[in-house]
Amino acid sequence: MDTKEMQAMLAAKMAEPPPTRGDPEAYKPRLQPYYRFLDNAWREVVNTPHLEAGSRFSSFYLLSWNIDVLVPFGEPRMHVAIDHLEALLSTIGDSLAVIFFQEMDSSDIQQLQSTPWIQSRFYMTDASNSNWQSPYYGTTTLVDRRLQIQTVFRVPWVTKFERDGLFVDIGVSSDDGSPAGHAVRLCNTHLESLVADPPVRPGQLQDAAEWMQKPNVLAAVLAGDLNAIEPFDRTLHSENGLKDVYLEFGGREDSDDGYTWGIQVPEWMKQRFGSSRMDKILYCGDVTPRSFRRIGMGVKVEDPEIVKQMREQDALEWASDHFGVMGEMVLGGGTKLSLSRL
Repeated sequence: MDTKEMQAMLAAKMAEPPPTRGDPEAYKPRLQPYYRFLDNAWREVVNTPHLEAGSRFSSFYLLSWNIDVLVPFGEPRMHVAIDHLEALLSTIGDSLAVIFFQEMDSSDIQQLQSTPWIQSRFYMTDASNSNWQSPYYGTTTLVDRRLQIQTVFRVPWVTKFERDGLFVDIGVSSDDGSPAGHAVRLCNTHLESLVADPPVRPGQLQDAAEWMQKPNVLAAVLAGDLNAIEPFDRTLHSENGLKDVYLEFGGREDSDDGYTWGIQVPEWMKQRFGSSRMDKILYCGDVTPRSFRRIGMGVKVEDPEIVKQMREQDALEWASDHFGVMGEMVLGGGTKLSLSRL
């Protein structure tokens, strides 16, 4: 589907009435496979890798970025986004890393799959669009291959824009190296866009928080494009027992150093919608943030020929209209992240 068709499809969705909760069966978790690059191909991981004794890691970096599926030149934009992420990872040494993407399309998945540093370092939760709620766009997560993945599942939200939560459970070990019987639960999500009456995002984040606070979850971290554009969005995290990493580091709402959308957009969008802190990292349980920053700021397509084509079509050269977010999260109580033996 090209960009104009995508825009037409979303315009049709916008004309629909707000969604309502239907059959409870529709919102049950859906298990899905994950993949690793082996023998020159991405292959489903069938058997859980063996546990490596003596993990020394109690922290991991989480990066999240909405790459924007609604504007053209997706392939060159994704190319510079991948290069930017590689440069960011080069600054953290051998630390563990997980990367969340929102607004992926099938071409983006193919580019991730063909990138050598991703092939060698990460599991992928998606090898195609087959597990997305929409056939046109969705979320995908890259997980450091040293981490022990226990399970991957999606929980559909009440939504008209086909949004869900992509969850990955990571094993943890006690201080003596034995399995702790709990998991670190990660949630990659893209909450409902725009304004609705009644609002939709409160119910979506409430559902996410319930899955983050299950008895078997030691700690949970949610990140993504939360589309926080209305006053009620500012308190959704605290109303659901979650903390906001940006705010925990002293960040302030309506601050230039917090905005993640509204800077790398056309002037008419700035005038109509202003700027907002759409992208966030939220958490709960036995985990605390050690650092936080925005990413993707000023990242542009630089190939002169492609830039010329973009300008001829009145397209901006930014990798995305969103900044991403990046934080280091640290487990408490001597707990370590379980490592798999590759």
